[in-house]
Amino acid sequence: MRGLPGPRRHHPLRAGRRPLPSRHPAGRQLRPAVHLGRPARHGDLLLPLPPLALPVRRVQADVQPGIDAVNDQSKTAKKKKSAAAPKPKGAPAEAKKKKSLDPRQIVHADFLAAAAPGSSLPAPTMAEIAFAGRSNVGKSSLINTLVERKGLVRTGATPGVTRQINLFEARARDGATFHLIDLPGYGYARRSKAERTAWGDLIEGYLRSRVTLAALVILVDARRGLEEDDLELIQFVEEARDVQRRPVEVVIVATKIDKIGRSASRSATAAMAKRTGRKVLGFSSVTAEGRAELWALLRKVTLGAPEAAPEAAPEAAPEAKDVEPEPS
Repeated sequence: MRGLPGPRRHHPLRAGRRPLPSRHPAGRQLRPAVHLGRPARHGDLLLPLPPLALPVRRVQADVQPGIDAVNDQSKTAKKKKSAAAPKPKGAPAEAKKKKSLDPRQIVHADFLAAAAPGSSLPAPTMAEIAFAGRSNVGKSSLINTLVERKGLVRTGATPGVTRQINLFEARARDGATFHLIDLPGYGYARRSKAERTAWGDLIEGYLRSRVTLAALVILVDARRGLEEDDLELIQFVEEARDVQRRPVEVVIVATKIDKIGRSASRSATAAMAKRTGRKVLGFSSVTAEGRAELWALLRKVTLGAPEAAPEAAPEAAPEAKDVEPEPS
C-alpha cells in the first residue's frame, strides 16, 4: 500500500495545517508560489512544467513605515527656518556697491549736431572741450575711450574721416554735463588744397569765435613727436586770446604710447614738454592708460573746481579694449 501513489503526509492540507500566505502585509514575498526545482503536483499526477513557465521570484526590501513622513517633516522645517532667518548681509553689500561707484564716470553720451564749411553749430550753452590733431593721430578713438563708449565717434581705416565739426554731449554720474567738439583732422595731403583750406578756415573760425570754448586738447603721435602743424595751432590759440571771453586752456596729449613702450613714451612726453613748456599727458586707446588723469584735468578746467588726484593705476574701460585705434 505504501507504493501506491497518493497524497503525502506532510502536505499542509492533509496535515490539517493552515497554509501560510505567500506575501507579507508589507509587500515582501516570503516564499515562492511554486517550489523551484520541484515539479508541480496536481492531485495524484506529476505535471512537470517547462522552465520558462515557472514564475520569477521577486525580492523586495522591507519598507519602514513612517520614514517618508519623517523626511518630509525635516525638509519642511529647514525651509521654514531658512525663510524666517534674517538676511543682514544683503543691504550692506548693496550700499557698499553704491559707494564704490565713481561719480566722475560718464553715464550718458550722445551726438547733438554737426557743422560743415558754410554752416554753423547751435548757439553755445555751456563750456566746451575741443579735440584737434593730425588726421591719423587717433582722435576719434581717444574720445570714445574717454567717455567709455565704443561707437560714439566714427572711426575708419582711412585717415581724414572727420570732415566737419561734430558736437557731442556727455553727462557724468554726479550730474556734470560737458560738450565735446571733434574738429576735422589737419595735415592730410590726399585731400584737395581747396578742401584743406576750407577745413582750416572752419577750425580757425570756431577757435576764434566760440565764447564757451574752455579747453583745446591737441593730440600728437608719440612716435612722431611735435610737427609744424601742431606748433602752429598752439601759437594760433595763444595769439587768439580775447579779454571778452574766458582763456582757452591748451592740453597736449601724446597718443599711441602702447606702441613704443613705457621708457620710450616717457622720453617722448618729456621732449614734448621741454619744447612747448607745457605738461604732456600720455594716452593709449588700447589700454586706457592716461584716461583718468586726462578726464580729471578736463573737469578741473571746465568746472573750475579742483579735482581729486586720480589713482596711479589706470581705470579699466570695459568697452575701450574693443576700440580699434586709427591707422598710423
